[in-house]
Order: sequence, then structure tokens, then C-alpha cells
Amino acid sequence: MVVLKKIKASTLMETMVATVLIVVVFMIASMLLDTIFYNNINNNTQAITEKFNELEYKYTNKLINTPYFEEWNAWDIEMLVENKKGANYIILQGEHTKTKKKVTTIITEND
Repeated sequence: MVVLKKIKASTLMETMVATVLIVVVFMIASMLLDTIFYNNINNNTQAITEKFNELEYKYTNKLINTPYFEEWNAWDIEMLVENKKGANYIILQGEHTKTKKKVTTIITEND
């Protein structure tokens, strides 16, 4: 007759505690990732920067006149030309209507 060997195992309470700890760690990691993704989406200004580049191109090629105002994808865009110390500056300002985030670009105009 074969004698069964005694196997060391954890108790039910130890298994439950380990499971709870793993769940808590995953919940914290999930909340951190959610916050990181949310902030990344809200602080992304790539689209408005590309629109500013398009407006600069159009202004340089005399396709639009200043002052220029536009509502684009929840952004209020304004383009002005200012003369300071004999140099012209193109000022592009955008404000997001929901988050009130402001983006400004200043470009020196070469005549």
C-alpha cells in the first residue's frame, strides 16, 4: 500500500488575504492609469497646433486677412498682427470653450 505524502498548503484565510491584496493593487493601478490617460487627453494640444500652422501658411500666402476669428472643434481661434519696434508679429490665440485652456503662438513676420 502506498503511503500518501503530506503536502504543505496554505489555509483558506491566507488565500483570501492574498486575493484581497492582489485586487487592491489592481484597483490602485487601474485608477492611476485612468488618471494618466485622462490628463493626457485633456492636455493634448496637437490638433490646435496643427490648425495654427495651417493658419500661418494661409496668412503667409495671403489666403486670409487679419484680424481673423474662427470657431473650430470647440476652440475659439483669434489671429492678430501687431507691430512692435518696427517688426510685425502674428499672434495666434486659441481658447477651448469647455476647459478654458489657452494656447498662444507668436510668430515673427519677415517682410
